Amino acid sequence: MAAAAAASHSLAVFRHQRLASSWAATVADHARSGRHDAALTVFRRVLRAHPAVATSDQLAYAALLRCRDRRLAYQIHAQACRRGLAASNPVLACSLLAFYADCEDCDSASRVFDEMPHPDAVSYTAMISALLRAGDCRRALALYPRMLPLCTPTQHTFSKLLAACTSMSLRRHGTQLHAQLLRWGCWGPHLSLVLKTALLHMYAACGAMVSARTVLHATPETDVVLWTAIITAYSRGGQLQHALQAFRDMERATVPPNAFTYAALIAACSAARSLHIGRLLHARLFKFCLEDDTSACNALLDLYSKSSTRFLDLLHAFRAVDTPNVVSWTAFIAGLMRHGRDQEAFAAFARVRATGVQPNSFTLSTLLKGCTSAHACLLAAKIHAYVLKTSFESLDAAVGNSLVDVYARSARMDDAWDVATTMSFVRDRFTYTSLAKGLNQMGLHHRALDMILHMFHEEVQIDGFSLACFLSAAATLASIEAGKQLHCCAVKLGLADEVSVSNSLIDMYSRCKCLEDAKSAFGSVREPSVVSWNAVISGLASNGCYTEALSAFEDMILAGAQPDGVTFSVVLSACSHCGLVDIGIKHFYSMMNLFGVPPQKNHYTLFLDMLRQAGRLTEMADTIEAMPIPLDFVSLKGPAGILQGPQ
Repeated sequence: MAAAAAASHSLAVFRHQRLASSWAATVADHARSGRHDAALTVFRRVLRAHPAVATSDQLAYAALLRCRDRRLAYQIHAQACRRGLAASNPVLACSLLAFYADCEDCDSASRVFDEMPHPDAVSYTAMISALLRAGDCRRALALYPRMLPLCTPTQHTFSKLLAACTSMSLRRHGTQLHAQLLRWGCWGPHLSLVLKTALLHMYAACGAMVSARTVLHATPETDVVLWTAIITAYSRGGQLQHALQAFRDMERATVPPNAFTYAALIAACSAARSLHIGRLLHARLFKFCLEDDTSACNALLDLYSKSSTRFLDLLHAFRAVDTPNVVSWTAFIAGLMRHGRDQEAFAAFARVRATGVQPNSFTLSTLLKGCTSAHACLLAAKIHAYVLKTSFESLDAAVGNSLVDVYARSARMDDAWDVATTMSFVRDRFTYTSLAKGLNQMGLHHRALDMILHMFHEEVQIDGFSLACFLSAAATLASIEAGKQLHCCAVKLGLADEVSVSNSLIDMYSRCKCLEDAKSAFGSVREPSVVSWNAVISGLASNGCYTEALSAFEDMILAGAQPDGVTFSVVLSACSHCGLVDIGIKHFYSMMNLFGVPPQKNHYTLFLDMLRQAGRLTEMADTIEAMPIPLDFVSLKGPAGILQGPQ
């Protein structure tokens, strides 16, 4: 009897297991195929007919969670909580954690994790991954000391933690994790490729390339992923020669490069505007039959778009892409814009939509930034209409700021402001700087300064460029008070040493006839640029200090600064006003002979007017005869002005 009972019990267990295995396999098949409703229907039927089977199969729950359907997942979570499985079953809990991590629902993931009585290394790793997906790197790193007394981290745990340390502010944490690995003996022959790759990525992302190369050479075992990671890091840092040297080292190590390796190298060439090396890498793509790879083709498109003056290079690179994605189309549109082919760029944008590729915010902002022709405002209005029509999700800072900038440059400030008001949560300093520049161009300087109040109320940080724009507005006002307040603001924010701010301060004080303050602002510039020198020379000349302005020009030459056309316009005007004709003649002929600055029409006009006032008509006639450009007699008070002689 006992044997018969045992046999009967074994048969029941077998049938129970077979039923569980069968329905779980069916659910998993529906989940993999995306048939979410069918998977849930099977689950409900088994739950009604065999509740013990349904509530005991954790693998079936995990399969249902792979459907990535929020409604379905919440129902599963509710069923699991009702039967006490969510807290006690680590497999199901990890599946829930993975689901909430993919959905970026960090709060739900945290609740699941906190309800687990004894989380293991897998659970901790899943929670760390969820926090990383949510961008909360510090909370992810804070879990590491919590797990140490309870369980031993795996190499996947370390790889996730190291991925959280890919910023300069968290580099110290990454170094401590590295030290922990060394302490546990996970170095030398024991360092796996997974950990080696994670360490290299961490150091490379933080710009610690010496440490990254140390990790690379720590063990003889390498692969293409490791070498490509270090080449990519050099590429992003603009270090083309270092990237090429790493590529040569990779070849010496007999590790064959892949398309991503070449894409990183070509990206470095694009950043360095090294077209020749980029063409050589293009040839190697053909040699190793990698020319059809989309990532490599996109890198080539970017290279030819930025560096080549031949439009055919861009066209051939685009035609080589078998299936252009949004990156390909965006790079092609950017190239068309750089070649001044606005209409063709908009035709390409229409083709993007026709092919079913969804434009992103970078595509739209690229189009808008290229709108510099006379029809820029019309083209921008078309993109604006497209954004509104499609309820485009990415009317974000990039697209919105580009629209504001185009409308502001076209003096359509009402439209610019309308766009800015729809950017209620993404307005930034670029938004307000564009608005202030547009208002300045229209002469509405008081309204331009009002943008400061909006930035203050919205806690938008002022930078050097926005402050320079506000100083330009303050320079036109009758009172100096606004300019002085902005100067105090620059000092308080630590922006007074920025060249753009210093130049604007020099210009503002000069216009307000505060020459001592202008000189003081100029004196605070550590390395004056030609713009700085032009500002102080122009400020002195505009206030009648012509001799001092010419003296400042001499100081500029002694300092080794290279004057430009603006400099010589101010110098010739100063010579004319103070009657220093011989000095003016010397400076005029030194433009091209000493400094390589070809005289333009305004320089000839100033020079001839200076000769006319000095009564040196013969020299005037010789200059007019030798001029390579036609003379504008209107600027010389008509043809008779040449014969008037000195006044």
